Order: sequence, then structure tokens, then C-alpha cells
Amino acid sequence: MDLATLALHVCAGESTIENWVKLGLFPAPRKIGGKRLWHWKAIERHLAGETPTVQSVNDSLVERITDATRRAAAKSH
Repeated sequence: MDLATLALHVCAGESTIENWVKLGLFPAPRKIGGKRLWHWKAIERHLAGETPTVQSVNDSLVERITDATRRAAAKSH
């Protein structure tokens, strides 16, 4: 998915996601056809804590993203 779609899914701003990627707190996108794209399975693994990151910061970040995603999903159903 592209950055705009990812931002909607994880309830975070595009610049926030870009900063997380720069800090190593979020999976980096892949360039495909000149576009930066994320694979949802990689994001799911990251949110589940299955990918190595800066752990102390990551725990709080994963919790906030997971909570925001759950709230957004509950609103859409």
C-alpha cells in the first residue's frame, strides 16, 4: 500500500510514519515502479512485535498504533 493508505490504516499522519521509518521504528517501504510501497503483512508483523526495533520506544509505539487501529476499525463496523 502507499503512504496515504498506510497512514489511514494505522491512524497516523504521513509525516509521522516517515519519521518512524527514519528512526528505525517502523518498517521501511520498498520502491516498486518508482513508488514507495509497504507490504501489509510486514506492518502486521511489526505491530505484533515480531520485528526487531528499539524495544523500549517500540513497545509504547506498537501499543498506541494497535489501539488507534482498533478504534478506527470499530468505528467502520
